[in-house]
Amino acid sequence: MLRLLRRKCLAVIACLAASQSHAIEYQHGYSYMGDAELPSGFAHFRYVNPKAPKGGELRLGEQGTWDTFNPTSMKGRSVGGTEFWIFRNLLYDRLLERAEDEPTARYGRLAEGVAIAEDCSWIAFKLRNGAYWHDGVPITAEDLVFSFRHYQDTAAPDIRAPFSVFEDIEVLNEREVKYWVKPEARCDPILPIRLGNVPVMPAHYWEDRDITKSTVEPPLGSGPYRIGDFQVGRHVIWERVDDYWGRDLPVNKGRYNFDRIKFDYFKDQSVIFEAIKGNVIDIREETGPRRFFEDYDFPAAQKGYFKTELVREGKPAGLWWPLFWNLRQPRFQDIRVREALWLLYDTRWLNEKTSYGYWGEGVSFFHHSMMAHSGLPTPEELELLEPWRDQIPERVFTEPFKTPPDIGHGWTRDKILRAMKLFNDAGWVIRDGVLVHRETGEPFEIGIIAVSRGMAGHLYPFTKVLKRLGIEATVKAPETSNWLYRMRAGDFDGGTIWFLPDYTPTLLVSNSFSSAAAQQAFSYNWAHVENPAIDDLIGKMYAARTLKDFLAATRAIDRVLLWNFYFIPGMSKVNYARVYWDKFGRPDHGVLQRVVHMDTWWWDQGKASRIEADIAGTEEGD
Repeated sequence: MLRLLRRKCLAVIACLAASQSHAIEYQHGYSYMGDAELPSGFAHFRYVNPKAPKGGELRLGEQGTWDTFNPTSMKGRSVGGTEFWIFRNLLYDRLLERAEDEPTARYGRLAEGVAIAEDCSWIAFKLRNGAYWHDGVPITAEDLVFSFRHYQDTAAPDIRAPFSVFEDIEVLNEREVKYWVKPEARCDPILPIRLGNVPVMPAHYWEDRDITKSTVEPPLGSGPYRIGDFQVGRHVIWERVDDYWGRDLPVNKGRYNFDRIKFDYFKDQSVIFEAIKGNVIDIREETGPRRFFEDYDFPAAQKGYFKTELVREGKPAGLWWPLFWNLRQPRFQDIRVREALWLLYDTRWLNEKTSYGYWGEGVSFFHHSMMAHSGLPTPEELELLEPWRDQIPERVFTEPFKTPPDIGHGWTRDKILRAMKLFNDAGWVIRDGVLVHRETGEPFEIGIIAVSRGMAGHLYPFTKVLKRLGIEATVKAPETSNWLYRMRAGDFDGGTIWFLPDYTPTLLVSNSFSSAAAQQAFSYNWAHVENPAIDDLIGKMYAARTLKDFLAATRAIDRVLLWNFYFIPGMSKVNYARVYWDKFGRPDHGVLQRVVHMDTWWWDQGKASRIEADIAGTEEGD
């Protein structure tokens, strides 16, 4: 199959190489919210140290395991997961690079320019001259064609879906291509970013290999690092490529400063916690509030060698592990059942009692951003919502969504009575202390699968409240790979998943909530939401031509999702809790869209030597 694909790529290039670009006017960057701020010819991003020294090692921890280096196959757990593949990718180059201090800006990386047709029928990219793979082979339009065909036809479903809006790719010459857009998707402002984000794969390397299969053979890349030593499921060391072709590009200057970046994999968060205190890893995000506030008071921290800090992020906060229901289970298809469960979930009390008030209350999938709903629908939102008035909850039009009434007390008699009435209206009654279906006698049971033991502990108080209504609820936290498989396969009643959008969330929204995604095996729509109104609003989001129209669509989607109670929003967070050993140099970042220590910090030998000397002295004293 791969040989046929490669021959097709070569045939396309042979037929079209002589065609001209017709003086396409390329731009050095792209932003769909206003103009890109950095001018053509800018020297480097504003949040880096362009003179940062190279050297040293950064050690990071990941929870779970891995068994493939191929992030596009349908089987296996890829190194680092999807986010690593796209946004923390070290192995492959992509056409555009995002600026972390601009919400929607992208600048040329592998591409020196991007252009969009006046009628939005195509998006063109011009490759930089002198780009090459780690084996010295030049990167050409052939690689773009190969990557496009794979992503559109043979990659995992969550990768294929975003490419369904493109009709074809046209090669203008060895360095220029056009991606043709289907008429119904034209002028979607996210499409250039979607094309620019994904890694470009080497056609010649995969000619004799099956790119649809998982593999532990280190693949060929073109980026700032290559794969060094590794042990499947245990660790991976990424080694900096000294002669990386793009090291002096403006988008790369001052970045990728560590000679080695090592990822160790751990079973759960408690082991990672011990690993960083033991100086086995250097930096981590602390997601446990109690640990962050109480458990890092050890000698190295008291001496100033170990730091804890809350970092304000500029990106949308979204929702942090909201609880959701498997809508393929008949009992959760009734909105009254879902509302009753929402009434019984006391976010504020759980936060105060189990999380030290660390989390904020999330009442929007786009919390902490302009995309979130607020107040009553605007005229622009109403224009989108009115056609669906008889198919969506009336409260979408009459009330802003908020947390359940009377929260902060754990449980109240009034809330339980209200929930009980909803259950009764839906056909569920209490018999002998057990909530059962009035007609069938089936007991109402809920099996919740949590991502970690910490999340499971957070949910236990909720199960005790359910017990008062005769609902037998259990919470299990299996090994991470098993958790992921069960979520993808729909083997659960309730689950938790974070929803963390950026300012270009169209793909995340459609992958998470569209009927098309729900009908795909192993998609990201784990709740199995299938709602024609939401599908239509997602289409309006993609079709938006102005920021006002885009925001109207996201806010309308937000309202319909929330008032259907598919998810119990729960918590949100706008700060990143970072804990680290103080052995690094770092620029003054300001407020960024993403935490960037992996690619903008650098090794400080003086600080590192001081820490190592102190540790050695402590061990001798012991």
